[in-house]
Amino acid sequence: MDGDEPFARSLRGSIERSGLSLTQISQRLRARSRPVSVATLSNWQSGRSLPGSGPSLGVVAALEDLLGKTPDSLVDLVGAPRLQGRGVPRTRFIGHRSSKEVFRDALLELGFESPERYAHERVFQQLAIIDSGTEVQQFISRVTVRALESGTCRLPAVHVLEPSEPNVAPRYIPLEGCTVGRQVSWPERRAYGVELLIDGRLDAGQVATFAYRVEMQAAATDMDGTFYSLARRAHDVLLEAEFRGPLRPLRCERYRRTDAAESVTPVRLDHRDRIQLAESRFGPGSVGLRWVWHEDDDGVDGDGAEERDGADAVYGADGGTFETDDA
Repeated sequence: MDGDEPFARSLRGSIERSGLSLTQISQRLRARSRPVSVATLSNWQSGRSLPGSGPSLGVVAALEDLLGKTPDSLVDLVGAPRLQGRGVPRTRFIGHRSSKEVFRDALLELGFESPERYAHERVFQQLAIIDSGTEVQQFISRVTVRALESGTCRLPAVHVLEPSEPNVAPRYIPLEGCTVGRQVSWPERRAYGVELLIDGRLDAGQVATFAYRVEMQAAATDMDGTFYSLARRAHDVLLEAEFRGPLRPLRCERYRRTDAAESVTPVRLDHRDRIQLAESRFGPGSVGLRWVWHEDDDGVDGDGAEERDGADAVYGADGGTFETDDA
């Protein structure tokens, strides 16, 4: 790490503008029941270390208030905490490397050259309804975003289908607070997507909530996971998968990945036939739920797990289907 790290650079500039010494800042934070040593503050502003999770993020939030920063302006620059747990096995869950290029091409076609082109997700909730009694699987998402600049907030939603999935365009259905703008339909590349436009004009810093549904034309057994990728830190992320119809998966697990670490933990169906993953102050990184229908579904992809970046939110169905909502 060094002083050019975004968090260190922003913190250092804010401290200089405040005219406070590190000792004064430490004393004032202690008075707010957010104790932190002068040495730790020095390491943070020089880039020698970054705040971790839990109490450290509380100190950063207090620093924002003390230094006159907007809420989350420093917290959002802190990398995601290191995850605990066993390593992720080589798996086909994330998909094939060629899908990543198609995914990025679709984002560019929709006008999302970089994460700065879409809003910051503060809260993301998704319920995947996997019904073995139908040929349509549903992914219902509710997102709270903060506008990073004044104007129309936009978020992408993109799927790149695996060869094992029916090559049928997903249906993107606005439910509340948004409309569909530009669209991508590339059957030859098995890629589909839309631009989601949040209703109304927002000023920078304003918050809005919207909801939409994605319907996939596929059998339940064509689906073996759903995941979401964040380019920035979110307050709360909740992923749920509910299994309907006569079939239930053999095994289920939660998946988490950051630049620092990866982890997979087993999870059981609850009394509602759901599995769940909930994270607070998570990102940047990816979280997901995945499952196995039969013993022979534990296929191994020689390419191994692959990280997807460049989108705020990404759904995955059957290892190669992604959706990036704000991605």
